[in-house]
Amino acid sequence: MPDNKYKFNPNTLEFEHKGRSKAEKMLVSGISILIGGVFIFLLIFIIFSFIYDAKNKRESDNEYKILKEQYQVLSERKLQNDKYLEELIEKDKAIYQAVFKTMPDNSVFDKKNPFAKFSDKDLRIIFDENSLRISGSEKVLQNHKKQYSEIIKILKKKEPKDLKAIPAIQPIFNNYLKYPVYGFGNKIDQVYKSLVFHPGIDYAAPEGTVVFATAEGKVKKAGRVRGLGNRIIIDHGNGYKTLYAHLDDINVFQGKKVERGDKIATVGLTGKALIPHLHYEVIYKGKQVNPVNYFFLDLNPDKFFKINEMASKSGISLD
Repeated sequence: MPDNKYKFNPNTLEFEHKGRSKAEKMLVSGISILIGGVFIFLLIFIIFSFIYDAKNKRESDNEYKILKEQYQVLSERKLQNDKYLEELIEKDKAIYQAVFKTMPDNSVFDKKNPFAKFSDKDLRIIFDENSLRISGSEKVLQNHKKQYSEIIKILKKKEPKDLKAIPAIQPIFNNYLKYPVYGFGNKIDQVYKSLVFHPGIDYAAPEGTVVFATAEGKVKKAGRVRGLGNRIIIDHGNGYKTLYAHLDDINVFQGKKVERGDKIATVGLTGKALIPHLHYEVIYKGKQVNPVNYFFLDLNPDKFFKINEMASKSGISLD
């Protein structure tokens, strides 16, 4: 059978190759174009991937740099707060030592990691939340640092006998903080539903709960008045006065001398009170001051911070 790829040339007397047909040429051309297109596509894809990866790497590097800088700032602020806290602890020890001639129990400090709950959170959320926590801590620590400094000044100026006349304990037994405390400052009046200045703190304690004198002094007033109900005012003779209101039984009389820790009354529901509670004020040179700052003898630092936080968050009063 003759081979169709060759034909005889009578001029040269030889068989010559006939070459590709038109269809074959088109097929080869199409395959070449297809291969070339695939090659160009792969080349473009590789170039684009390289550019995209490089862009992502730059963005990641920038984000890492920013987070690293934020972390550095937060770390420095935390170290500063730790320094303030150490100073407060030392001042607290000094106060205890000056009053009790002994050192306080420091076992109350929790050694557990307070940030364990953030372990599953996004890094940026952790930075934001920690930044808010540190800002809040800075304000609290600075405030208490100033208050402790004032207390230290008072302790240095006064003799031990004078310290007995400074309000320094809670007016009811609340060392375990089982009674809610409603704080000092602008609060919502529960009767008139308006914002008013609340000059003391309220303890939501049951009727009959014993009320103690918070410092040595002489009873200036004891009896019933409008609004406050049964109330006692003790003059401590050094610019300090304390007021106890909405009482049930009153166990002292005007002119009676009392010592810190003496039972003077019980919690009641008298005067403008919605529920049984004790209203307690500390007055220094005629001006009401925050009583929470005068609990340093019966609250360790941990419980002091807790009751201060409890009182500051309360937006209402009980009278």
